[in-house]
Amino acid sequence: MIKKILLGLLGFVVLLLIGGYAYYRLVIYQPPLISNDDRAAIRLMPLPSKLELKSGQIDLSKGLKIRYANVKNELIEKSMERFISRLNKKAGEEVIRESGLEFIIDCQSDQQYAVPLPNEDESYTLNINSKTISLQALSPYGIIRGLETLVQLVKTENGNDVIPAVEIYDKPRFRWRGLMLDVSRHWMPKDVVLRTLDAMATVKMNVFHWHLSDDQGFRVESKVYPRLHEVGSNGKYYTQSEIGEVIRYAAERGIRVVPEFDVPGHTESWQIAYPELSTVSYPLKFGAQQGELFPPPLDPAKEEVYLFLDKLIGEMGALFPDQYLHIGGDEVNPDYWNKSSSDQEFMKENNLKDGHDFQAYFNKRVHEILQKHGKRMIGWEEILHPDLGNDIIIQSWKSHKSLFEAVQHGGTAILSSGYYLDLKLHADKHYQIDPLVLPGAVDIIPDTGYWKMYDMTMDFAGNKMTSQLVVFDRDSSNVFGFFAMMDQRMVFKNGMIKDNQITFNLNSPMGELSYNAAFVGDSINGKLAFGLLKFNTSGVQSGGSDRSGTLMPKIEIVKPLTEDEKTRIIGGEAALWSEVVSAENAESRLWPRAAAIAEKLWSPQELTNDLEDMYRRLELISKQLTEQGSRHETYYESMLHRLIEPAGFEALKTLVDNLEEVKYYNRLAGILGMDELYLPDMPLDRVVDAARPESMEAREFNIMVDAFIADSTGVKNKTEIMNQLEIWSENNERLMSFIGESEKLMEIEHISADFSLVSHAALEKLSNKSSVTQEEISQLMEKMAFLEQGDHGVLLAVVPGLRKLILK
Repeated sequence: MIKKILLGLLGFVVLLLIGGYAYYRLVIYQPPLISNDDRAAIRLMPLPSKLELKSGQIDLSKGLKIRYANVKNELIEKSMERFISRLNKKAGEEVIRESGLEFIIDCQSDQQYAVPLPNEDESYTLNINSKTISLQALSPYGIIRGLETLVQLVKTENGNDVIPAVEIYDKPRFRWRGLMLDVSRHWMPKDVVLRTLDAMATVKMNVFHWHLSDDQGFRVESKVYPRLHEVGSNGKYYTQSEIGEVIRYAAERGIRVVPEFDVPGHTESWQIAYPELSTVSYPLKFGAQQGELFPPPLDPAKEEVYLFLDKLIGEMGALFPDQYLHIGGDEVNPDYWNKSSSDQEFMKENNLKDGHDFQAYFNKRVHEILQKHGKRMIGWEEILHPDLGNDIIIQSWKSHKSLFEAVQHGGTAILSSGYYLDLKLHADKHYQIDPLVLPGAVDIIPDTGYWKMYDMTMDFAGNKMTSQLVVFDRDSSNVFGFFAMMDQRMVFKNGMIKDNQITFNLNSPMGELSYNAAFVGDSINGKLAFGLLKFNTSGVQSGGSDRSGTLMPKIEIVKPLTEDEKTRIIGGEAALWSEVVSAENAESRLWPRAAAIAEKLWSPQELTNDLEDMYRRLELISKQLTEQGSRHETYYESMLHRLIEPAGFEALKTLVDNLEEVKYYNRLAGILGMDELYLPDMPLDRVVDAARPESMEAREFNIMVDAFIADSTGVKNKTEIMNQLEIWSENNERLMSFIGESEKLMEIEHISADFSLVSHAALEKLSNKSSVTQEEISQLMEKMAFLEQGDHGVLLAVVPGLRKLILK
């Protein structure tokens, strides 16, 4: 009896110890989500929430036998068909067999709808040992995401295709992980859309925002208002049958399709088809008119506009089953309303004080129409207005400011600021943007006793942009203040003023900016730099503590988000506008950079800070996307082949490999006229259209130079750098004989010549064959500054490395 009691007590103690250890592991002990060693060994993008590599692996040559532990429905079956096809392609043989290692699919819920809902559970667990693969999820969408991870885990070792043993628990950080594709400015055929959806699924994006109407075209067949596609599309539109096919294709991959019909602005194509909707009485045609950047908007004072929208939204709402419909609402020019006597009379009668109120009136009427047809409203940040209530989603594109404002006033929002792929920025710039972190937020305490304010203008892509600089300076080695542009104030700290020169760095939604300027009396002139780009700025003092009667601008200190407000920032969207993007090169403007944004929206925040590791995995995911059918790489060589005869191809590729399309909208002020820009069929077939947004060859060279400069022995990478410089220094001579009378190639003739010249100078300096005088260095610096700024839409991306070699 005593023995039994003692054994019982011992068992109880053991249970306590085991339970205590389990409690410690699960609740108290917080291991890293992914260890550094495991992170370096994996190939996944996006990174999972938690991952731990184990010993052992699955050898795919032994085959896999699938067993469904619970639910097996049509959605899971189709996802498995795609998975098996891709797995067989990777392995080069049939992997799924009647007998083999066990692959268990365990889905707990059979609930599925025609399209995914906004709050679907996408979590999953994946456990792999040397004998079994187990994929568990609460919903079919978790199974879909888990299968994408499993495909990415496949690697080749010693000639065999294997999957490492691993434990993964994964779920998305944000529930709205979108990609916006503009198919209006330049038409994108259905096959481009389908390949985009495949790529989105690979990186676990779940919202396809389809920008279907703009000034250049209305891209959907309408049976209610057929002139929209017959007249307003230039013959390029999707039939309703094709729309249904895209929606089903997306749904099978766990992707929602949210259509955008932009109103009241960006509707020139509508007004060409139905002139009675317009604010103006004169006839419209495609292309910019009368020097206006933005064509006339719809007329909110006309009741027939709302009758038209009611029928159209009813038709489109039935065609697109998602709960949300995007109304655009951006970039409306109120000047047309201000010049209309009937609109002014309407505004007066309805107590609408300005164009913003007039648009809010319009949006409120559209909101009521959407609710009537069972839809919820989403729109760009310009629609933010207290009259619309909080059941809409605000999409912030200019800055984080509107994102924070929307949720701090009780609303819901998603972020696109910092995720605009058509700006052609490098992947790391997008990767550093986080929806919950406001770059350059105003958190300083103003020094009311000593301040100066300057009203500034900045040359930006051929246009003048207004900005404002406020400086607080009592200690010239610790200057602080803020720089305001595009409706956002950004703080700088730890600036310096010396010899009437001010320098500072600041964080912005575009990344880190640096400013250097000279004070001359009441004027200030300098440059604002972002990476390779530099913009001239000038300004005059307009206020200060030394100017009686002037007031310091009101500074709104940004309040940190509450936990509730954070939950109402539900995600973000990458965006690709197509003013200078064609169906041929669209995928290269999307991928692989959009994968970095996808990871930012899926993976835990603490796992998305390592830029070098991001680039390592970005290269791998780029190859996987190509294997799956994306043409972001294959388009490149085909475009180059059309530009030059076969014998000159390698020389042209050597040059263009190191070129990038210029950043932001600089290209628009260069080779394009505004009238061309607004034509829906503007050709995009030049070198700039082949050049990629980010040259990985250039990045590799610049990193190699940095390592060489940092090496005290002066040996590391020297041979590789010299070999590369020798190729570049001789490349112009090889290329020139093929340029001939080609207007498109003559655009880059001087770039090629200067590239070879600077490369030769760097090679000579590195090999100590000749010394370079200070005057020659100055001339080379001027050439590199020109190459870095860009011409005819392209810049030379290896300039940072070449400059360091010349100055070494």
